Amino acid sequence: MATDVDRGAFSKLVDPETGLVSRKIFADPDIYQLELEQVFARCWLYLGHESQLPNPGDYINVFMGEEPVLVVRNRQGKLNAFINSCRHRGNRVCRADAGNTASFLCTYHGWTYDLDGKLIGVPGHKELYHGELNRGQWGLPQVAQVASYKGLIFGTFDPDAPSLDEYLGDMRWGLDLLLDQGDMVAMPGVIRWQMDVNWKFAADNAIGDMYHGNVAHRSAFLAGHRGAEGSRKVGPGASATARNRWKAPGFTVITEYGHGFNANFVQDKEFNWDAPGAYWRKDPEIQNRLGPLRSKVARSNQNVFPNLFVNSGSRELMLRNPLGPMKMEIWKTTLIDRNAPIEALRSMTYGANRHFGPAGMFEEDDGDNWDQSTYGARGQTSRLYDLNYSMAVGHGEVIVDELGPPRIDSLTNEHAQLWMYRCWAEYMDAPSWRHLRDHHMKPHNQRL
Repeated sequence: MATDVDRGAFSKLVDPETGLVSRKIFADPDIYQLELEQVFARCWLYLGHESQLPNPGDYINVFMGEEPVLVVRNRQGKLNAFINSCRHRGNRVCRADAGNTASFLCTYHGWTYDLDGKLIGVPGHKELYHGELNRGQWGLPQVAQVASYKGLIFGTFDPDAPSLDEYLGDMRWGLDLLLDQGDMVAMPGVIRWQMDVNWKFAADNAIGDMYHGNVAHRSAFLAGHRGAEGSRKVGPGASATARNRWKAPGFTVITEYGHGFNANFVQDKEFNWDAPGAYWRKDPEIQNRLGPLRSKVARSNQNVFPNLFVNSGSRELMLRNPLGPMKMEIWKTTLIDRNAPIEALRSMTYGANRHFGPAGMFEEDDGDNWDQSTYGARGQTSRLYDLNYSMAVGHGEVIVDELGPPRIDSLTNEHAQLWMYRCWAEYMDAPSWRHLRDHHMKPHNQRL
């Protein structure tokens, strides 16, 4: 499909003054191919949790964009990541989702690689290659940088990308809403499923769409669905705040490089302090670690740009891997506190699976809406009509204090979604990371 959009013109597809976003960015295959180059080959992408690789030789098989990648702990305990594709004919050198090994052998011709991705074995090296193949030059392509933040492993293909700490910036404050709840580890197994959805619709919902819940999830509320800590009251006796979530008090945070989240506050009349999953809220050490503002947060919806959804309430990490302009595969990991009481672990696990995932009550609602939104971007005529992200544009009051990062004193708005698309356009237009670092937008300098 041809496109009339060239690289360098993506800022024209996102209008921060009016809050309009072009539908072209959700269905055009040419734009998608540039996303793989400008976004997914450049950003820090979530790979897994360190608890999934506790021992030397442990590995997990993941994706960065559409690139198959092996994350491996080598014999010295270092985390490596390299493309899972043999340098001989391109076959995958490992097909298992996870495991432990001393080396990786390609099942096509037998080329073998060690835990650092180095080529260590070539059948017929002397007889067929006459000893002339330089094995040192034919290792598996490396992920340029690999780093962790409190157990979350990220990687980037771009050697010029800033450090992970710089990339995350103030988003670390938001991630700590989940990561500081205890000694967090990943539950065994990763749940995967596919949707006919453009990954950006899922990302802009993750970054804090509090507008859709009363309509999209009404049936789930009426069926008695509650959050992982049992904090949601529904039905005839529910309070006005429970029935109108968008009126609840909270705040919105946008950070450099496209990340963002919103967070709503615990409301005593509706929160079940005796629920098993609320045990950590009574721990003075944890509350002190979180601080006065974060300790008041009931839950937050977060998106680490480009495609990692973090829900601090249900303790879920969901990576939305793109499989084309109109398809994605979601990988879900649930984090638990290894020291939590057994009844709390059971409650949180049950709540997480009921909330999101292929059988989750909210996931089914969201997936159907994202599917239809993606379909609505396909038409030659319909894509001439922009999407509206103008809610509260020009009405964002930014709070700057010592309690947390600069934030907007509002829970329900479209500031975070519009911010994500503005940053997306920056990535798409920028010729390099150096240019992006020198010229990218700073949240506190923007008119919201």
